[in-house]
Amino acid sequence: MVTEASLAGQKILITRPRQQSDQLAELIEQAGGKPILFPVIAINPLLPSDWQQPAFKLDHANWLIFVSRNAVLSFMSGWQTELPKHLKFAAVGGGTAQAMRESGLKVDCQPEISSGSEGLLMMPEMQDVAGCKIIIIRGVGGREHLADTLASRGASISYMEVYRRDLAVQDKVAIEQAMAADKLICTSVAGIDNVCQILSDDMTNLLYKPLVVVSNRVKAHAESKGFSCVLVSTDASDVAMLQTLIRMDE
Repeated sequence: MVTEASLAGQKILITRPRQQSDQLAELIEQAGGKPILFPVIAINPLLPSDWQQPAFKLDHANWLIFVSRNAVLSFMSGWQTELPKHLKFAAVGGGTAQAMRESGLKVDCQPEISSGSEGLLMMPEMQDVAGCKIIIIRGVGGREHLADTLASRGASISYMEVYRRDLAVQDKVAIEQAMAADKLICTSVAGIDNVCQILSDDMTNLLYKPLVVVSNRVKAHAESKGFSCVLVSTDASDVAMLQTLIRMDE
């Protein structure tokens, strides 16, 4: 049960991009904590002329899969024509699905639990995809697990890369505030790498801070960096991450 004293004045470092942190910050405040917004990844949408174009046109595709809120927002800000009516749309999680609906897109498939591409791959709609043409909307780079698995099931896969992830720039004051945090939240491998790079001057202190992550994959990467106390949230939702922060004190 979450109460106003659940986090009892604890300072919680949120490393997600700024536009993805507001709801989680509000939940932390409601639980008595003090959120510190410290984005370590800068999301830079690409001009449509710089998008990686898929191997086949949207008119010939069966599915568009969005892998993040940023993929939705970057795509919708740049796409200027009507989308084919036959297309189906999938989201990797609840946050992505919410961004799709807010942007006027339907959501034909989303995992019941927000656990990234693994959760989406478990959905019935993603099982019998032999012969389907699927376009994955993502940032430059990114994981290949989703594409590789769907391809192994017989689908033809292509990408549209619509934004770039860069190392965020933080000033001295923000870095000092970050190092005063009691716990931190990091939701991606890139986030782990970036927070370690930005706070590299005090790595010993950083690595002893309790860390909440959203998957065993990110946990393994964090531990390889030297983090000594890493807990995995039950899923990637804001509520689940809050509950994991509280569970650390039990």
